[in-house]
Amino acid sequence: MDTAPPDLVPLGAVRGAYGVKGWARIEPFGPADTLLAVRDWWLQGADRSVRRLGNTAARRHGAAVLGKWEGCESPEAADRLKGSTVAVARSQFPPLPPGEFYWVDLIGAHVTNRRGVVLGTVKALVSNGAQDLLQVEAADGAGPAILVPMVERYVEAVDLAAREVRVDWEPDW
Repeated sequence: MDTAPPDLVPLGAVRGAYGVKGWARIEPFGPADTLLAVRDWWLQGADRSVRRLGNTAARRHGAAVLGKWEGCESPEAADRLKGSTVAVARSQFPPLPPGEFYWVDLIGAHVTNRRGVVLGTVKALVSNGAQDLLQVEAADGAGPAILVPMVERYVEAVDLAAREVRVDWEPDW
């Protein structure tokens, strides 16, 4: 059995079978580009088990990704994986052009505004359908999370090396 890499990032959920030859339909948690670019997938079960998938093919199907791997040759086999998560090692993500970054790299970054006020730490990134939002856990640990739109107007700089995001945002907005 292969040992799972320590930097696994969940990228999608298996939603069931597609067709009669063992393809599985995967709902990506974000853009599907990484799932389609990397063939070294890992399956994380509800029981916290992790195993390597011998991924042989992947393709887009609307908003979903269809995946095919060794040992999954029937719709019943694909359906047994329903609810599992497909993950990829962060170290396997394709490089991005300068100025772009993966969401997972922002988790845990400190968020400060123009005045140097620390608003908190990035807990997650979510989408409201119109745009992506930084979900910032308040610096004092109290109060609701702050949601900052991930648009140029509000996000002024991202420094991955310093683990900091600078925004044009106030804590009481």
